[in-house]
Amino acid sequence: MGKEIVYKPKTQLALNAMFSVGNASNFLQDKTHSYVKTTGLTPAQFAIISILGHNGPLKISEIYKQMLIKSGNRTMILDSIEEKNLIKRVFSKNDRREIIIELTTAGQKFFDESFEDYGHFVEKTFGVLSQPEQKDLLSILSKLTGES
Repeated sequence: MGKEIVYKPKTQLALNAMFSVGNASNFLQDKTHSYVKTTGLTPAQFAIISILGHNGPLKISEIYKQMLIKSGNRTMILDSIEEKNLIKRVFSKNDRREIIIELTTAGQKFFDESFEDYGHFVEKTFGVLSQPEQKDLLSILSKLTGES
């Protein structure tokens, strides 16, 4: 049996908070991945469709700056979405070396239909918290991550 470590109350509270945030993150990620699977996309593909749907056409580098999911096989992810006819690559009018990614008509339709459902999924997931609690959580997490 290992040695039990007794922490100061302030340290123990911080450890408990860290553990709870980690558990919540894992729970939300698992729940989100399960939802995304129902769309027929991977989480990385879904994230790209979301970014383009909310922002319009973007350079590849701009897409990956915004992604919550980090990945080393970026070209393969874009290729797989392009094979589904949800995005297309377009050369920039200003610089032919630059490639812009945009939703196709099918991609826009997918975004319009899927992301309304996704919004309901997120609302239901966070529905266990009141709106004031959700605002407090957002404020606390923003403070913790330095985004406030």
